Amino acid sequence: MYSSYGCIDCARRLFDGSLNRDVISWTAMVNGYAKSGQIDVARELFDRMPERNAVSWSAMITTYAQIGRFQEALDFFNEMQLAGVRPNHAGIVGALSACGFLGALDQGRWIHAFVERNAIELDRVMGTALMDMYAKCGSIETALQVFDAMSERDVFVYTSMISGLSNHGHSERAIDLFLKMREEGVRPNEVTFICVLSACSRMGLVDQGREIFASMDGVYGIKPGVEHYGCLVDLLGRAGLLEKAKRVVREMPMEPDSYVLGALLNACREHGEVALGKEAVESLVELGLDHSGVHVLLSNMYASAYRWEDVLKVRKGMDEKKVKKMPGCSMIEVDGVACEFVSGDRSHSCMDEIVSTIKGIDKQLKSSEDGLDWRNVQSMQIAML
Repeated sequence: MYSSYGCIDCARRLFDGSLNRDVISWTAMVNGYAKSGQIDVARELFDRMPERNAVSWSAMITTYAQIGRFQEALDFFNEMQLAGVRPNHAGIVGALSACGFLGALDQGRWIHAFVERNAIELDRVMGTALMDMYAKCGSIETALQVFDAMSERDVFVYTSMISGLSNHGHSERAIDLFLKMREEGVRPNEVTFICVLSACSRMGLVDQGREIFASMDGVYGIKPGVEHYGCLVDLLGRAGLLEKAKRVVREMPMEPDSYVLGALLNACREHGEVALGKEAVESLVELGLDHSGVHVLLSNMYASAYRWEDVLKVRKGMDEKKVKKMPGCSMIEVDGVACEFVSGDRSHSCMDEIVSTIKGIDKQLKSSEDGLDWRNVQSMQIAML
């Protein structure tokens, strides 16, 4: 009870004063620390547990997944298997979430097979987790198979599938699914509208996108948030309607954030509107949101317009403000293990073999007779080095 209300110190005093602590009281304490954000204390207590059950394991898996420490979540899930403890519903959902963010498709498939083999009910939560995992790992058709196999679909199920389709370039299918969702009487939420507006933006469906945006408040009584205005600005900007996009930014009922201004800035870059792009950057600076990507975008816009003096000014300003571009990173799954690579980091134990392989690919593509463009591989090699 104390843990549920966030009174973790009171809970700990009771726990320490208890003469008969079983697995349930230990788990309650671990779960309390985990929910309060004290994950390291929860881990220390978990390691001291004389006995662990599925709930205690799942508490750690779910918490690690929620705070973005996905590899540790999967490590715990694997250790749980080795300990002979059968994962419960929460543990499986947490592990699937980690697989999705890590792109660990093989392990995600193994978990899916485990669910089917043990006849675990594919309810809306489990089904949504599976769909989200497959979509994030690039298997959008398998995600659709999971969607079709579900007997009950709520707004979260539909939204997850719409998001996956939109993110994989199937914008038309995403919009069709949104229309089907409305026909079946499932009420969309704020996130649903973000996903479908993004799909309209990618397809250039300006009129339909504006109609869907207007239906938020007009039909469903949902006040558009700053994210929805950002989608509308992106929709108009991609279509080249920059003045209308600018008017939306000026007339929106809340202060534009980095997403809204970033959408406007990106549209300016695409359509060569340097003056308006500079204005958007100045607004970002006033809001203290002038991170490295903003400066790089502005620099590229000036370069496209052959304004080399302005390019130098932007670069000089970055040096003076000590603005550094965040290094890029990529991830690949090898034998069920997700490996992350950060640009400039050579700490991987197989780095010599990796570099040698990339150079070998580079050499083969250079000497190939089919006219393949090997410059993309060369760029990848330079980025990793």
